[in-house]
Amino acid sequence: MVTLDDLGAAISSMVDDYAQEIIVKLEKRLDETAQEIVKYIKTHAPRSGGSKPFADSFIAEPQGSGINKTIFIFSNKKGKLTHLLEFGFTHRSGKYVGPRPFMRPAYDLLTPKMLEDIKRIIEKGDV
Repeated sequence: MVTLDDLGAAISSMVDDYAQEIIVKLEKRLDETAQEIVKYIKTHAPRSGGSKPFADSFIAEPQGSGINKTIFIFSNKKGKLTHLLEFGFTHRSGKYVGPRPFMRPAYDLLTPKMLEDIKRIIEKGDV
């Protein structure tokens, strides 16, 4: 005979197991999107910089885990140039150098798909 307490505990356990599976899938999708964004940036950012091109300096660095996971995408060697190239700047000589956006377009292109996938994972447990 199954008591209501036993039934409640079993349901609670099943929900916890399901939540843990979902968190793993969400982390995987977040990692995939971060790598897609880095790949996009590497193909669209300026290639200047000689043997160590600016575009190749971008990395995705995860912090935290589970539902608190965050991934920072940045240039690990030439970060002081990123905003100048992304938004444009006026050179010391007075010449204006126009923007060459590469980070925002990556975000705008790849994030909506990730958000839809996250919704689908939460609602149906699958991508």
